[in-house]
Amino acid sequence: MTAPRARRARAGQRGQASVEVVALAPLVLVVATAIVVALQARRAGEAAGVAAHAAGIARIAGRDPVAAARGAVPAVPRDRLRVRVTGSRITVRVRAAGPRVLVGRFDAERTVDARRAEEGR
Repeated sequence: MTAPRARRARAGQRGQASVEVVALAPLVLVVATAIVVALQARRAGEAAGVAAHAAGIARIAGRDPVAAARGAVPAVPRDRLRVRVTGSRITVRVRAAGPRVLVGRFDAERTVDARRAEEGR
């Protein structure tokens, strides 16, 4: 192979590599976004479970279940944490962090039934 022909072949290979990188970039972006969304969904579920558990224990002990739920997950902003107390039933809902269009379906809700011994079943 002559020198100019070899240079053209190497230039073509570099061009091919650039095309491959550009073609794979959207796939890498989609996979990375999916991983982040999955992690945020898992985090919301864990926070809801911890907050519901703390609220249930607080109600049984005669303390404020809403304050206990909020205190159990201080890293969750107030606007993303909802606590509803209906009798002995406590429901905690945590909105997943991130753009709503991506994570809205992954909000987590946990419910506990925290009856005191004197309330019976």
